[in-house]
Amino acid sequence: MLIGYARVSSKEQSLKIQIEQLKQLGCDKVFQESASGKDSEREQLNAMLDFAREGDTIHVMKVDRLARNTIDALQIADQLSQKGAGLIFHDLGNVDINSDVGRVIYTTISAFAEMERKRILQRCNEGRERAKAEGRHLGRFPNEALHQRIQELAERGMNKHAISKELGCSRTTVYRVLERSNARY
Repeated sequence: MLIGYARVSSKEQSLKIQIEQLKQLGCDKVFQESASGKDSEREQLNAMLDFAREGDTIHVMKVDRLARNTIDALQIADQLSQKGAGLIFHDLGNVDINSDVGRVIYTTISAFAEMERKRILQRCNEGRERAKAEGRHLGRFPNEALHQRIQELAERGMNKHAISKELGCSRTTVYRVLERSNARY
């Protein structure tokens, strides 16, 4: 059986292209999820690994869609190999990862993907630090109307839990707004 696995790193990204490509390849079943590669609990990956049987071939469009690091990539490959299932990455061509040469290629590409992920994280952290040092605002901009409404309701004597329910915001937001306004409610 041909099985596909598609993953995107965030909810904002789309699985559509990967799924279409996997279906064009003839995949009978496609496991799909929106989860960061660094998340070790990926339900659909685990479901795919449980589902795979001897003779199945797992198709993944890119190496970095399957594993979060080189060790994880090798463990997944070993699991599939022990079941007698194949694994094909379409960005590597038709490389058999169960062969010695395929294993070396897979390990090397996985290591580079892991290194690139770490470099991206480092650049993001450096950018945040630079912005912070320059006094630029980080995060969402405050919703002044919401903050004003929280203060008004607190002044009327409404408790923090009731305010959060009334306005549909978290209690943490209510506490933070009131704390920043130095109000005693």
